[in-house]
Amino acid sequence: MTESNRLPVLAANINVEHHECLAAMRQSLAHALAAGDMLAEAKSLIPHGQWLPWLADNCAIPKRTAQLYMRLAKHREFIETKSADLAHFTIQAAVELIDRKPTLAERLDDIESAIEALEAELVDCRYCRKQLDPVTAALLIYEHGGMFAAARRLTDMTAALKERLDLISEETDLRVIQRISPLMNRVMSAGVEVNSLCLVNGDALLTDSSS
Repeated sequence: MTESNRLPVLAANINVEHHECLAAMRQSLAHALAAGDMLAEAKSLIPHGQWLPWLADNCAIPKRTAQLYMRLAKHREFIETKSADLAHFTIQAAVELIDRKPTLAERLDDIESAIEALEAELVDCRYCRKQLDPVTAALLIYEHGGMFAAARRLTDMTAALKERLDLISEETDLRVIQRISPLMNRVMSAGVEVNSLCLVNGDALLTDSSS
């Protein structure tokens, strides 16, 4: 085989190995997240002060690596949400993503996504109240918990934005600034409806228990 004929073969094999390497690195992140979940669960079951001795005696994982795995697992939802934007998502890429401070536009994107999730839960709650008697609807809404989880997530995100008001003053893109007011109006509207539903459901349960 001449040198010129050899080069296409080398290029093809290089690309195969490169893709395999990337796949292995992406798979390593999945394993790190799984290990982090289990490490966090183990830590919650171990008495205070005995975590590091237990780790040393039972797991062949250095303390710093275990801390890294748990940190990645703690931010799993954020990593999985953003991973589609990254072509080569590895453990290092995940760490860099966690450490990087989100821009104002990214924070607003996350808030909008959280609002949409809460609004969808509220639609389900309204439907539930129309189809069922007040007590059954209230019990179902409380037991499902989706509305409360979505509301907590939205509250956390808006609180995080309030702690970084400097991002607003530093933002130079007027289109990003103009998104804030409509989003906050939707946040307030959703919050009012959540509070209203809680009051109505609470009254229904109290009335039922006293009858």
